[in-house]
Amino acid sequence: MIFSIVQLLSIFLVPIFIIRYHNFIITKWLGSIGTAYFLGILVALLIFGLQAIGLGIVQNSDIGEIGSHIAIGIAIPLLLFSANLKEAKKLSKVVLLSFLSLIISAIVITTLTFYIYGNTITFGAELSAMAIGVYTGGTPNLNAIAKIFGLDSTTLGVANLSEMIIGAIFYFFLLTLAKPVLSRFLRPSDHEKYVTELSDIENIEDLDIEGFKISKKLFYRFLLAFGIAISGALFGILLWIIMGSQDGKMTDLLVPVMMITVTVFGVVASFNEKIRNTKGMNVMGQYFILVFSFALASSLDFTMMKGIFGSILVLFGTITIGVLVLHTLISKLLNVDVDCTIVTLTAGLYGPAFIPAITRQIKNDDLTVPGLITGSIGYAIGTFLGILLGLLFLL
Repeated sequence: MIFSIVQLLSIFLVPIFIIRYHNFIITKWLGSIGTAYFLGILVALLIFGLQAIGLGIVQNSDIGEIGSHIAIGIAIPLLLFSANLKEAKKLSKVVLLSFLSLIISAIVITTLTFYIYGNTITFGAELSAMAIGVYTGGTPNLNAIAKIFGLDSTTLGVANLSEMIIGAIFYFFLLTLAKPVLSRFLRPSDHEKYVTELSDIENIEDLDIEGFKISKKLFYRFLLAFGIAISGALFGILLWIIMGSQDGKMTDLLVPVMMITVTVFGVVASFNEKIRNTKGMNVMGQYFILVFSFALASSLDFTMMKGIFGSILVLFGTITIGVLVLHTLISKLLNVDVDCTIVTLTAGLYGPAFIPAITRQIKNDDLTVPGLITGSIGYAIGTFLGILLGLLFLL
């Protein structure tokens, strides 16, 4: 009982410290989500070690599972509320073509990888669907797709860990070698026009901690996100009852329906200017993503990881390299410049948060706004692409 209380408190308190000290060296190096997973894994390792020496400490799996369902259900609409998707109409033809190239590359490579390798591993269809989500959107899409297809917490945790490892290595490549290597194949950027008019889009993942405060409007947006999540859950329960109630657990329908509902209504609500411009939603959304991440990582069962970590790492690594190659080839055919190719690749594989660092590194700040816009589009469509391909893979 005491350990369950400690577990519950840590799930909701640790993310507060991560956000509060987001400029700490570990957080700056790993990122806030990476830090949440890192600390969660340390907790899981500690519990695993204590169990190995005979101490009867057992995690309450219900706390981790229920907490993660609630957290991701609230986080997704809060993050999508801030996505200024209307700004997409300001993108130039070259940016739209480049981002379309990225989406096509992700779909083609993930499909080929699944039929060649993915269908030989456990949960290969679900993991491949998650790859589409993360390589066109981001980590929230990956986790939403996993919840929709009912993937167990251990496999989901390993998938996140694998994606983080591959992502860290590939991001280092983007920062250091991508432009010199890709410049051998793609034309240089020469006074390109990436937007047709000025845009006021902001980085929805830029955490303004100093300026954050709980306002009446922000509280209402939280209630809206919570209400959408609850409505989706209730609709899932209703479907479960209609379909007979006996077949499987109630969460087998409740969670997928809730994830789809919060994604759809989150996108729809983002077109409302009053909702979209509410200050602090990204901080609150990020907090719940961190709650989800820490709860998931801290509940990892290392006795169940044997045999799946390597196969998932190979799957995600193959898709990442394949997307890079095909995206570059299509960019060559479409005569897209090297800088735009790198930025849309970053927007798809990492989301808006990593765009400013990349545009500074390649010395092309003109692509910061297009990168933020395409990253937001990826968040909006990534889950739906993952669902569609996942259903195809499961046939």
